Amino acid sequence: MSSTDSLIDRLATDGATPRTGSLARFAAPMVGAAAICAALVIFALDTPFSTVSSDGFSPIFVKWGFSIALLLLSGFALWFIGRPGRSTGGALATLAVPFVLVGALLLPDPLIGQHSFPGETWRRCLTAMAVMSPIAFAGAILGARSLAPVRLRRAGFAAGLFGGAVAMTAYSPYCPERGMLYMAVFYCLPIITMAAIGWVTGPRLLRW
Repeated sequence: MSSTDSLIDRLATDGATPRTGSLARFAAPMVGAAAICAALVIFALDTPFSTVSSDGFSPIFVKWGFSIALLLLSGFALWFIGRPGRSTGGALATLAVPFVLVGALLLPDPLIGQHSFPGETWRRCLTAMAVMSPIAFAGAILGARSLAPVRLRRAGFAAGLFGGAVAMTAYSPYCPERGMLYMAVFYCLPIITMAAIGWVTGPRLLRW
């Protein structure tokens, strides 16, 4: 940690008070970006939940369980990182939990059911993730800029995870594909890629 980081942390620990309405300023661009992503899939795609009649709600619940958990965890981590004077290691560690669960379910997946891979809609899935992830990432960056993040790479990483999680949450109802391998390759890898982009660009996008 640099001397500047240490000074900021000490000032925050010694009694810096968050500005009134900081939570609203932080959340507003993130909620707005998520709404844009939802509107995009509603207008661009047809027949959400089309596989419920044949597959039930289990596939969508698995996808949403992962994406919504990651969305909430990354949003919380970004809020935590954006307020100096706090240890951020624990918040970052929790971001690994959804991915660990996917990895654990990936191992027995071939025994549970045979799913075609990569399926028929993988290109549409990647396109949706590629279009919407940067939109939600931009919203998270704007939200983080309303705070005072010191560890800019960590903040960018959390913002990238948030962007990918929003994209997956918005697209999942329109995705007919099943299986943990599909989820790991066409959802988790794009999300991790977005997080890596956030890690690299965070210092430039979030510097004061």
